[in-house]
Amino acid sequence: MELYRTNKQEMEKIEGSNFELERGLQDLVENNLKLTLGIDFVASEFAVGKYCLDTIAYDQDTNAFVIIEYKKSSKYSVIDQGFAYLNTLLNHKADFALGYNEHFQAQRKVEYFDWTQVKVIFIAGSFTSYQLDAINNPDLPIELFEAQKYKNNYVTLNQIAKPSNFARFSHSTEKKNTGKNISDKGVNIDSASELVAPTEENLLLASSETIQDLYQKMKDTLLEWDPSFEIKPTKVYIGFRLHHHNVIDFLPQQRAMKIWINLSKGELNDSKGLFRDVSQTGHWGNGDYEIKLKNDDQLEYVLSLMKQGWQISKASLTKSNNI
Repeated sequence: MELYRTNKQEMEKIEGSNFELERGLQDLVENNLKLTLGIDFVASEFAVGKYCLDTIAYDQDTNAFVIIEYKKSSKYSVIDQGFAYLNTLLNHKADFALGYNEHFQAQRKVEYFDWTQVKVIFIAGSFTSYQLDAINNPDLPIELFEAQKYKNNYVTLNQIAKPSNFARFSHSTEKKNTGKNISDKGVNIDSASELVAPTEENLLLASSETIQDLYQKMKDTLLEWDPSFEIKPTKVYIGFRLHHHNVIDFLPQQRAMKIWINLSKGELNDSKGLFRDVSQTGHWGNGDYEIKLKNDDQLEYVLSLMKQGWQISKASLTKSNNI
């Protein structure tokens, strides 16, 4: 990413640089995990097995642990190191649960956590083309972020995007079976080779073409409204988020699409009463408003309510960030 300063019609390139000390980058990220990555800090320099892991974090959306490693050198394989760390995590679940309980003063058992959605994040000033090519697979539970610092105390933290298979998959005339459906074994998963990162493709694998097309229409519309939407697939739903806050969630089914708008009861003006109140009912997505669509007959009206949810959420997030 290149950063520029504008002066009328002139542009000046702002030169970036790597962090001089790996520990400086680690401290900065650890102190701002919620803001930058939307996850919670658990522990620093976490000794387990034969490794000392830089940062342990916890993702409330997926109920899973995240290992963060800061790389000053680009000569090591992120695949080998990532899988070594994931295997260590899966073979020492009790240690991670204990770390969580000590930090949050909780009493969670190993069975409480979702071990199928753990992942590793590498953060560095840059990555080699070999490292980038190595993780160029949406199924890998490994993510790369590039961090750069600039004068006047500006910092950028950008995720290296992985390819999405959904665009070509959704309009295919023949469904493919990758054999990589997300595991439901929970606490019994013991090897990183069994992990499959949640993707749009995997979540839509069993959906009919009608439901896949319906999802694509809604996705395209949301991204037209706000290109800054972050799409975060979890094991059970696809979240559309702003500033790490879920705004709209989708749960693809074979013949229907469940949708949640993340507003509290009474905030949404649904004149037709199509959305169900789930404020007192257990459900996968976020928010008190749920609907189940089987086709696009009511799509325009549903999109108008989704736009309401987006506008209310955006206003609320803007206000809270300005306080």
